Amino acid sequence: HTRFLILKCLVSRVPLVKWEEIMKERGLMKELLKYSQYSSNQLNTEDLINQKNLAYFGKIGVGTPPQYFYVHFDTGSSTLWVNSVYCKSSASQHPLFNPHKSHTYHTHNKPFSVHYGTGSVTRVYGYDTITVIVKHQKIGLSKNEPGSHFAKPLHDGLMGLAFMPDDDTIVDTMIKEGLIEESVFAFYLSRDDQKGSEVVFGGTNPSHYQGQINWVPAQRNSHWQVTFEGPLAHSFNYVFECSKVNSLPTLTFIMNGAHLHLPPSAYVLQSHGSHCKSGIKQSHEKYRDGHPYWILGDVFLRQFYSVFDQGRARKSVNKNAT
Repeated sequence: HTRFLILKCLVSRVPLVKWEEIMKERGLMKELLKYSQYSSNQLNTEDLINQKNLAYFGKIGVGTPPQYFYVHFDTGSSTLWVNSVYCKSSASQHPLFNPHKSHTYHTHNKPFSVHYGTGSVTRVYGYDTITVIVKHQKIGLSKNEPGSHFAKPLHDGLMGLAFMPDDDTIVDTMIKEGLIEESVFAFYLSRDDQKGSEVVFGGTNPSHYQGQINWVPAQRNSHWQVTFEGPLAHSFNYVFECSKVNSLPTLTFIMNGAHLHLPPSAYVLQSHGSHCKSGIKQSHEKYRDGHPYWILGDVFLRQFYSVFDQGRARKSVNKNAT
């Protein structure tokens, strides 16, 4: 369940909870079975949900008084949006934000559209309080969500955390409002049915890693793009026989001198069938700056404690995540 605490240290920690707990809360256990085959945190503590190692969700409050939503925390996009009463698509089965019930909401009715690899969303921008993180955050309210992806049980919305300073991400707002001591956030992601996943805003949680933090320069105005050496690109694009996963090679990434080892048990997504597939995918943009461009995704974040330094344009990974 979600917990909120306010301390003077100006660190915000958002723990991640399991998705089964949300399904039970909403009486949607039948929906859990229906969608289970899909493959595709002052100290503020909120549980993040591990949805079958495919996505992680946390509960936020929008408006005054707060209306609560489970949103996907995503470093690959920059917009914060939630389903709203304006939405006319199948996503209307979700909790819907009603701006008329928030006395801190205001808008200039500026429309926008966001296109993701798994779907698109048409929204209108507004501004409101996000409990208990910020007081004046730009937020999108859904108007139309073509397709079925965002109608899945846990998609109440999405919190974009990409490194796009001109897009007014929630981290930018935290920095502007002086709500965090350091302009960083960090992820610890659990595996399978484990609890304890969290995102920390304004610092790190030393209980989740050991040893030195290894920093890697990140390109500005990107989705936290970093440069690494090896392995070869063809190591990623395979469907594997699940019975032979343990015989696959360990992938070694060299990032700014740090050697990071990713075993097959980490980068192969398990399946109930006979075939499993890689969780590392090539981007739709195959090359960037003349180099192959890959999305390491949650399989990488689960293996390594990852810190994103928005103030110094760098990202870190710790090979001793615990």
